[in-house]
Formats: sequence, structure tokens, C-alpha cells
Amino acid sequence: MREEHKRLLDQVSTFATEGKLGESVKKAIHEYDQLPPGLAVFVKCVADYHENNKIAEKEVAEIRSLFFQLIIVAYRECKKVNPEIAQSLLYSLIKDYPDIPESSLITKWSSLAQACIAFREVGHLQNRLLIWQQSTKLFQAYNEFLSGLLNFLIITWRCSQNRKINTNVFSLTYGSKLNQFEQLTGGENGAFYIIFRLAQPKIRNAIAHETIWLDSSNNLVRYTDGKSEKKKYELDLIEYMAFTHMGSHLGEPYIAALGAITIWEEGSEKLKSLLPDYLKKVLSH
Repeated sequence: MREEHKRLLDQVSTFATEGKLGESVKKAIHEYDQLPPGLAVFVKCVADYHENNKIAEKEVAEIRSLFFQLIIVAYRECKKVNPEIAQSLLYSLIKDYPDIPESSLITKWSSLAQACIAFREVGHLQNRLLIWQQSTKLFQAYNEFLSGLLNFLIITWRCSQNRKINTNVFSLTYGSKLNQFEQLTGGENGAFYIIFRLAQPKIRNAIAHETIWLDSSNNLVRYTDGKSEKKKYELDLIEYMAFTHMGSHLGEPYIAALGAITIWEEGSEKLKSLLPDYLKKVLSH
């Protein structure tokens, strides 16, 4: 792990312990601190993910479950062809892809986690402008996370299909990555359809270039694609907030998927037995 990434993890952990990220997060950190070092932490990650799924709205729970399993499937299928490349996905949170500096997802995942917490903090307020501003940060954060994750998914999926691996994917635009992944997986008609439904590169670009605004009187989000004034778009505010809400749930299943894979690969038979039966089938297929 890069030293600056270790400092970031330490900083987030400190914020959580001090309650700066909310009391529920503080409590969870305390529970994790009571666990013995090693794989027990991953067991709790997976268990917490499943517990949170039980109390989530049906549509949210379905998206979380699908995202969780797709990461595991991408790893599983790639490992059959090249275990070393499969490990790049397993270690994607804290380890750069070989010879690609700053490609790990720790900063993007951390930004997503903190944006989720900040959005929840203002969600109950009556200040519509503040909610709007925080929603744009969260919208951008989840799309930046997806863009980074796509690098690893494209490489592992190409590997699973015995196709040539090209690390140039790390330098592609978000939209270009989606186009390549669509060709590999069938897009909205394939197994990874949820990614194509959640990914919004045009709105992400508009937020980054500050060419998006809230038309409060008409409950519309208006934006242009990048800096081009010729490409104007609009989106119903309710639909925009639905994207934001769904995107806020991507961080936990990602971490839980990495935890489940780690338990399966390195855990004792006793630890593996703690995994849900359906998950054992997915991992061993």
C-alpha cells in the first residue's frame, strides 16, 4: 500500500472513531476494533453487508446484491484463466495495477463514502440549495468510483474471455470505458446491466465542468455535456435523486465482495462455513 493511501485510511479511521462521520459509523468502527486481527474483520464486513440488505428497500437491496455478486463473478472467471490478473481486482482498493500509478480505488472509494455521509447529514434539512450541492458531490463521487472500477472490470473480463489485455484502458474517458465494457458484456442486455443503468458520464462531466443547474420551479436538472453549449439536456429531479440514492449504495457491496473473496481464498474451513450458502455456490461455481 502506498504511504499516502495508508495515511488516508488512517485519517478516515480517525474521523470515524471520533464520531465525525456519524454515530452509527463510530459504533461500527468500535465493533470492528474488538475483533481479532486478520480475516475476522472480513467476516464482519460480509455479515454487515447482508444485514443492511435486509433492511434496505427492495430495489436498493437488489442493486446492492447484484453489484456484490458481479464483482465476485468477474474475479472468479478471471482466476480460471489468470489468477495473477484476478488478484488485481481483489487488491484494487489499496494496490495500484502493475505499472499504473494512482490506479487503486482507495481515494475514489473514500470520496464516495464521505460524500454519502455528508449527504445523509443534510438530507433532513429544509435547505434545498445545500441538499442540491451535496447531491452533486455524491453524484460525481459514485461515478468517479465506477469509472475507476471499470478499469479493473474490463481487464479481468477481457482476461476471462482470453482476450488481449491492454492497460491503455486506464487512460480512457469514462464514456469510452463504458463503450468498451458494453462490447465485452452486452451492455444493458448482459449480466453487468446494472453498471450501464447507473453510470452517467454526461452528468458527471457537467458537474465537473460546472455546467449543471437545478431548475427548482420546474423540478428539473438542466445540464450541458462538458463545455459544449450545443448539447443541452434535462432530467427530472426525482430521477436524478434516484440515481444519487442508488449510487450511494455501491461502496459497501464492493468492500463486502472483496471480503468474501478473501475469506474464500485464505480462510479456514470454519470461516468459510460462516458464508451464506448462496455465496458459497457463487464463489465455487
